[in-house]
Amino acid sequence: MSYIGEAGWELHHEASDQQALFDDLWQAGRQYGVGLYGAFAMNSMRLEKGYRGWGSDFTSERTPLEAGCDLFVRTQGREFTGREAMLERQASGQQWSMSLLQLDDTGEDPYYFHTVFQGEHPIGIVTSGGYGHRVGMPLALAYFSEPPGTGALEVEILGKRVRASVLDTVPYDPFNKRMRSG
Repeated sequence: MSYIGEAGWELHHEASDQQALFDDLWQAGRQYGVGLYGAFAMNSMRLEKGYRGWGSDFTSERTPLEAGCDLFVRTQGREFTGREAMLERQASGQQWSMSLLQLDDTGEDPYYFHTVFQGEHPIGIVTSGGYGHRVGMPLALAYFSEPPGTGALEVEILGKRVRASVLDTVPYDPFNKRMRSG
């Protein structure tokens, strides 16, 4: 499983072998429709699955539990750096939570540090975002300082408020071949 949630591999080799390796893989993959893609496509693919990225969604300021990765955290019978602080924050009621948002398509992509509002009250911050090309909708991961209530959400992008909603499921699941379009 790769960073973007698709089948993938990391190849470790001498830098001097890079060109020959690329040429061989490119030639061998032609019959399968292998193509090149860039960083924006990679970001789009990971967001469609709600995958978090280090440096924006995962940071040293938020715990794995706040990032929504509790499935991967086992605390019972284990000691690790930050364990007690993480559990104290969870018990304090002061923890943040992360959700995947779908936004109205206005042509501007959300990105790091846009504010999420409920009415006039700021309740969250976008950590990463972009357009989900396979699902046809703008997506954003955001931390919330308090759970979103029943009121409408908006993300302020470049001074304009854009309607947003929390997604209960990821819009694209390559293993279940589930896709939801905007």
